[in-house]
This record gives sequence, structure tokens and C-alpha cells, in this order.
Amino acid sequence: MNTSLNNTFQESTSDQLIADLKKVAEDANRLIKEVGTYPVERLNAARNQVQEKLRIAKLKVADLRDATVDKTKRAADTTQQYVNENPWKSIGIVVAATAVTTLFLTRRND
Repeated sequence: MNTSLNNTFQESTSDQLIADLKKVAEDANRLIKEVGTYPVERLNAARNQVQEKLRIAKLKVADLRDATVDKTKRAADTTQQYVNENPWKSIGIVVAATAVTTLFLTRRND
């Protein structure tokens, strides 16, 4: 159950990140189109605004990357612990998975 909550959270975080990056791109395109009519002061303000939005987007990407790395490390540690505590069960699971895969592949080729 915890895994599904983590997946839901990560999907919503990914969706939000994608939406934020699209917004940054839209804002940048809008500013590029309007740049010809801006006085120097407005150009500087627009540049600062885009730089700040890009900085925030980069932070969100870094946070998402870090969360993904942490989650992957926890999963690997949990798997390693299970294999160390249950070596025969782990071997049985691998053998069963191999047998099922072999069964499906041989029937598919017929």
C-alpha cells in the first residue's frame, strides 16, 4: 500500500514538474515575442523573471531526481536484505520466474 502511495506521489510530482516546465517555456516564448516593444528596464525585469523561473524549475528537477535516487536505493537495500535473510526463497522465486518465462516463450514460438 505504501508503494502505491509513493507511486501516486511521484506521478503527481512528475506531472506538476512537466506542467511547470511547460509554463516556463510558454512564458519564455511570450517574452521573446514581446521583446521588441520593451524598454531596457522591462527587458531586465523580464530576463530576471525568466531566470528565476528557470532556477525554480531546475530545483524541482533536482528534487525529483534526488527522490528517485533515494527510492531506488531503498528498494535495492530492501531487496538485498530479503535475499540475505531468505536465500532459498530467493532462489525459488528466480527458478519459478525463469520457468514461467520459458513456458511463455516456448508457447509463443509454436
